[in-house]
Amino acid sequence: MFGRDTPHTADPRENVVMSESTEPIILGRINESFHQVAAAVVEEVLLRLGHQVQVHEGPHPEMYPKIASGEHHLFADAWLPGGHAVYWEQIKDSVVEIAELYDGGRFFWAVPGYVPEDVATSLEDLARPEVAERFTTRTVQGTGSYAGLTMMGNDLLQTYGLDALGWEQPSGDIHQVIDTVNRRYAAGDWFVTPLWQPMFLNEVHDLRPLADPRGAFPAPDRASLLAHGAAWERLPERTREVLGRINYSVDDVNQMDLFMNVDGMDVLPAVRAWADRHPEKIDAWLK
Repeated sequence: MFGRDTPHTADPRENVVMSESTEPIILGRINESFHQVAAAVVEEVLLRLGHQVQVHEGPHPEMYPKIASGEHHLFADAWLPGGHAVYWEQIKDSVVEIAELYDGGRFFWAVPGYVPEDVATSLEDLARPEVAERFTTRTVQGTGSYAGLTMMGNDLLQTYGLDALGWEQPSGDIHQVIDTVNRRYAAGDWFVTPLWQPMFLNEVHDLRPLADPRGAFPAPDRASLLAHGAAWERLPERTREVLGRINYSVDDVNQMDLFMNVDGMDVLPAVRAWADRHPEKIDAWLK
């Protein structure tokens, strides 16, 4: 994982012409693997354009103020309009949304596919005592307390009356969510997990999203690349044009996320492994 203020250079396989801009571009990203790879695609494009790039990463409440202040020049990726709404409201007057990196990012709670569909297909089913008592645990391991998914999950415990039956969502981090899913799935436990798409666990396990008829979670989001307004104006015109063309899919993010979490690759090598399989996409952005 990259440390703060670490300069990254282009892949030596590439013949790169250095950009006329000598100022390193500071790219902020959230320290979760699906966010890391989404941002690293931007990093790879900047490197191929000949820019020097410094990557800073951290949790949501640390990263968003830094793009608003201009300490970071670019930020990827913001889930809009719903997932990161609480942070967007704090920064929207200072930043420019420059590219929709991918569409279809969404939050949900899920159960293993081996939980019969005639037992649980909806969050409302979890509020039925005869269903709740069949689950191995009523603890839904959450990610960070600052994450939109966790905030919305805390609210839905009351929205659906789940707290009255002993359902709870302790905060943790992404690693605790992953460990809990892997461990309980292997044991054949009946459990509920907060989840999102894209995320590699969707590819590794059969996990069924629960319907959300009361709208606890927002409609699917776009994942956007943001720039601080003044920093954006300082970038060369060609760089702005290329960044505005970056677009890939949820499936692409899942593939890169798998490279990291299953194959053990670091962030930028995972992106380059994906790029080697899809050169036509990169070429279209760099045209």
